[in-house]
Amino acid sequence: MAIKNRGFTLIEMLLALAVFAYAASSILGVLGQSARNLSDIEQMTFASWVANDRLVELQYDKQWPPKDKAKGEREMAGQLWYWQQKIEKTQDNNLRSVTVDISTDKEGSQSIYSLTTFVSKPNSAKPSRG
Repeated sequence: MAIKNRGFTLIEMLLALAVFAYAASSILGVLGQSARNLSDIEQMTFASWVANDRLVELQYDKQWPPKDKAKGEREMAGQLWYWQQKIEKTQDNNLRSVTVDISTDKEGSQSIYSLTTFVSKPNSAKPSRG
């Protein structure tokens, strides 16, 4: 009488291991990409706060900003951020375009966030009578 062994063969075990390894590597790849995306979103959020802070400073200055370029730095969330500001004339003589670019390197070679707004000339708004 022949004894029949029940179990997996070596080939079946190797095939199952290969399928598991492929699935596990795919899952790890997705998790790694998610972590990188989260880091990028966090960096963009802090950069937007730095840009908004710079524009708020300009609005509270109450002076008509000259057409020029300026640079500066700000510390936020334990990191040093570098900003470059460009103020340009617009078609409306009572408005100036202000663009603030944010980067993590001092040269500003790779901007990670840019914000543009318009600043009106002080006392340029005429009160309406009604």
